[in-house]
Amino acid sequence: MINIEEINPIDYYNINHVQDALNVLLDLPNVESTGIDSVTYIQNQSDKTKKMIVIKNARFIPKISNGLYLTVDYEYTPFMMLQKFKFKDNFTQALHYVMTDKMGIETKYVRVGFKYFKNIITVDRYGIERSSLKLWDKYALTDDFGKQALGNVLKYDDFTLLPDNKNYVDVFKGNYNLYSKFSHIENTSEFNPLNTVWTLNLLKHIFGEQFEHGITYIKTLYDYPKQALPILVLVSEERMTGKTTLIDWFSVLFGANMVVINPQDIGSSFNSSYADKNVIAIEESRFDGIQSTEKLKNLATQKKIMVNAKYTSPYSIPFYGKLIITSNDESKFSKVDSEEIRYWVRKIPSLTGKANHTILDTLVKEIPYFLQYLSALPDIDTTKSRMVFDADEIKTDALESVKAESLPGLHKELNELFDEYGMNNPDRKEFLFTPIMIKKMWFERNSKIEIHYINRILKDSMKLSRLKMQRFVPLNAIDQYSAKVSGRPYSIQNKHYSNLI
Repeated sequence: MINIEEINPIDYYNINHVQDALNVLLDLPNVESTGIDSVTYIQNQSDKTKKMIVIKNARFIPKISNGLYLTVDYEYTPFMMLQKFKFKDNFTQALHYVMTDKMGIETKYVRVGFKYFKNIITVDRYGIERSSLKLWDKYALTDDFGKQALGNVLKYDDFTLLPDNKNYVDVFKGNYNLYSKFSHIENTSEFNPLNTVWTLNLLKHIFGEQFEHGITYIKTLYDYPKQALPILVLVSEERMTGKTTLIDWFSVLFGANMVVINPQDIGSSFNSSYADKNVIAIEESRFDGIQSTEKLKNLATQKKIMVNAKYTSPYSIPFYGKLIITSNDESKFSKVDSEEIRYWVRKIPSLTGKANHTILDTLVKEIPYFLQYLSALPDIDTTKSRMVFDADEIKTDALESVKAESLPGLHKELNELFDEYGMNNPDRKEFLFTPIMIKKMWFERNSKIEIHYINRILKDSMKLSRLKMQRFVPLNAIDQYSAKVSGRPYSIQNKHYSNLI
C-alpha cells in the first residue's frame, strides 16, 4: 500500500489513477473506449477501428496522428493527460485536484508569488471556521517537514477574489481565491413555511414596510455576491431592537466571507481585516471625520482595493464588499449629502412580546430552509440600477433626517430664520435677497460668518440660483409694497404664504 505522506502527488496519481485519466479522455467529444487497454478516438464516424491511443504500463501512447494534438509514439503519463485535457495545461490546478480530491490532503501551506503562507483556521463564537492566511517563513516550513515538503506546497501567481456561493472555485487562472466556500446547504425536501417563521419575523421587524426590498437585498448577497448594494444603515436610540441579532445571524449565514469591524478600522491604513470580505458590518458606529466618511462612501462603489497587511507587500484584488452599519445615533452616524443615493437608512423599533433568548440558535437551524425560500423567489433584476435599488425604493424618513442633520450649520440656521420670517410675513409669497442683505439683517455682529461664506451656502448647499439683474423688494422691507432696490437676488418661497390676508 502506498503511503501518501511519502510520495509526491504526481507520482501518486500516475500509479493509482490511470482510470481517472482515461475518464478525462472519455469526456472529450468523439472519444470511445474499448477497455482499459486502448482508447479509440473517432475522427470519422464511418471508421471506428483505428486505435488512436494505446495504454501500456500506465502510459498513454498515441499511435497515429490525431485531433488531440498528441505526438505519435510519445509516452504521456496520466498526470500529463489530466493537466492537458481537464485543466487546459494549468499545472497548479491539476496538482491541487490530485492533492485535495485524490489524496485527501488539507493544504495548509501555499506559496503566492515568492511568499509562503499558512492557512490558519480559527473558530469564532458562532462556531464558524474562519480562515486567514498568515505569512510563514520558508525555513520554518522545512524545519517542520523537511525540504521535500516545499515540493508539495501549492504555488500561485497572485491573490484574487472571486465570490460565488453556489459554484465555488479555490483557484482561478493560477491565482489563489481569497473567497471562502459557502458553508450552508439548501434544504431540498418539500418546503414548509413553518421552518422559516423566526427568520422571516426578524426580517419583517428590521425592514418593516420595505420587507420585499430586504428580501431582495439578502437574495442578492446570496445569488450575486459580486453585485454592488447600497450601504445598509440600521439606527435606533432604543435597546432590544434586533440589530445585533441580525448581524450575528448574518455572520453565521455568510461565515468567513463576513467580518464585523470597528469604525477605527475604516480609517486605518491596514485594511486586510476586511478587504477580501463580501459583507462588512460596522457596529455602534459614528463617522465624524471627512476622511473616514469619504472612504466609507467610496467603499460602496469601488471595483478594486489595494490590500495593506502588516509584514506583506501591498497587492491589488477585486473588491466586492457590502457595508452594513449599526448605530445608536439616529441622525448623526455620518455626514450624508442631500444628493447622496448610496445609503439605505432604517430606524428600527424595539422588539415587543415575549423574548426568545435562544433566537440565534433558532435562526441558525432555519438557514437551510431560508436558502430554499430565497432560491424559489424570482430572479433579481440587476440592470435597473448599479446598486439594484433606485433612490426612491430605499428612501426613508430616517435617511431624510440624517441628511437634514448633515447640513452645514449656517444652512440649518438660515432654514430656521427663513421659516420664522415667513411665519411673521405670511402676505409675502417669496423673499428676494442678496448675501449682503443676509449679513446685515442676521449676522452683522458675527465676524465668523462672512459674505462669501453666505454666498457659498446659498449656492452650493441650499442649491439656490441667482436671478438676472432686476429691481426687487428687499428681504428686510416692511411689506411687499416697499421701495425696490437693484441687484441680482436669490429667491426662496415662503411656505407660510397665505393669499387670504
